[in-house]
Amino acid sequence: MEYEIGDIIQGEITGIQSYGAFVKIVNGENGLIHISEISSYFVKDIHNFVSVGQVVKVKVIGILTERSLYRLSLKQVGGRNRQNIRQIKTSHGYRKRYQIPPEQQNFAPLKEHLTSWVQEELKKMEEDKND
Repeated sequence: MEYEIGDIIQGEITGIQSYGAFVKIVNGENGLIHISEISSYFVKDIHNFVSVGQVVKVKVIGILTERSLYRLSLKQVGGRNRQNIRQIKTSHGYRKRYQIPPEQQNFAPLKEHLTSWVQEELKKMEEDKND
C-alpha cells in the first residue's frame, strides 16, 4: 500500500452502492468512501454528491491491509464543515441564512414547557372524546 493515513490523493469513482462509493486511485489501488464520509450534510442518496467516472480528491482516513483497501473521506478535503444554520423569510421575500449563537442552542425552553403542553393536549383530547 503506497499511501498513508492523512494523504490527499486523487481517484475516480468506479461504483456507487447505498453504503458508499468505490474509488480507483491513480496508482491502481482501490478505496471506499463510506456514506458518512461523503459530505458533512445529511446524505440520503450518494448519487446526489458523486457519479461514476467523476474524478475526486479524497483523504486517506484508514487502511485495510488485509483487503488491500483504503478508507477514504471526501468531506475532509476542503469541504464546508456543517454549521447550525436556520433559514428565515425576510421582508423582501428572500431567504436569509444566519447562524444561531451558541448560547441560544439549547432545548431548555422546550423542556420547561413540555409537561404543561402534554397536559393541555390530554385535556383537549378528553374534551373531544366527551363531545
